[in-house]
Amino acid sequence: MKIMIVLLLVGLCSSSIYCAEADKGPMPLIKIDSADYGDPKSKMKLVELERNAKTSKIRLTYEKMGSSVGSSMFIVRAFYEIAKARGTEYFTNLKEWQEPDGSRIYIAGFTDTKDADIKKEFGEEFEYNNEYGPKRIFMSISQLKTIFTK
Repeated sequence: MKIMIVLLLVGLCSSSIYCAEADKGPMPLIKIDSADYGDPKSKMKLVELERNAKTSKIRLTYEKMGSSVGSSMFIVRAFYEIAKARGTEYFTNLKEWQEPDGSRIYIAGFTDTKDADIKKEFGEEFEYNNEYGPKRIFMSISQLKTIFTK
């Protein structure tokens, strides 16, 4: 009898209807604003527009960008926050482009596999090298947490 109860509970939990983890629901999409980080030299916002199984579409809008390093780190921060929300260790920028309204769109990939094969992990539509030529790299939550946590 005890074995049947355990099997029943395992079956219910795997259906995600009765699992405590499922009760939490999906994590909300991430939004960050440079004002939240005390940078008076920039006015930037990053919004996760959609979240798919292994990728997210992110929009960057800005009135004023700060230094090139500061602006780049703000973008990395958004990828980092999304990776944390997803519970994945590694992330990479798979594609980016400028929209007619001046905003910038990024397709970010998220995985727990260090140096994952871009095409096998995320799809044939993504290239191994970025738009500027260099090979795409993966950044790690573990490495960045020392920079981004207080």
